[in-house]
Amino acid sequence: MEKEKIGLKSVSLTKIELNDSGDYITVSADSPAFFDGFAAGYKQIMDLADSIPGKLDEIEKKYDGKEDFADTMDKALEMSGVNVDFSKKASKIIDGIFGTDTVKKYFREIYEEIPDFLPDADCIIDFFEQITPVIEKLFNRKIERQMAASKARMAKYQPQDYKKSGKKAYAKAGTAVYAVSNDKL
Repeated sequence: MEKEKIGLKSVSLTKIELNDSGDYITVSADSPAFFDGFAAGYKQIMDLADSIPGKLDEIEKKYDGKEDFADTMDKALEMSGVNVDFSKKASKIIDGIFGTDTVKKYFREIYEEIPDFLPDADCIIDFFEQITPVIEKLFNRKIERQMAASKARMAKYQPQDYKKSGKKAYAKAGTAVYAVSNDKL
């Protein structure tokens, strides 16, 4: 009985170290869902960050001219709520892209000192500024590998320098064409 075996050949995993303690995430450029999730998550976080100033301006207008202690505290709580909401949503998006507790791994030293730490917008943007070039490099390498593999596959199936000797002529109807075989010259 003949037996064949196939196996995984081209899927690669990449470990990205997140801190000096050795915590890492593992990603694969071979997953289109990962790239989709990264691009969509990045856009979501940037949109959330861009919406913060507008929300804070609305709160400022709401409390404009109100100077008593109760209003000042309410204003501070509402403004803080905008930032907390951003941080919670952004952390959830990052963990959704890279895996559970990615944010805690990245900010491990801070979480060890402050267990209920919540990274602000600047911290989240800093994370993306560091991770984006790494992800771009992975996907650029993936594209290069795909192009090289495609060329290699195409080379297998396309005849190279194949010429038949003999007479062969193609012409429009009504015209005469003469061909001479290479072996008669």
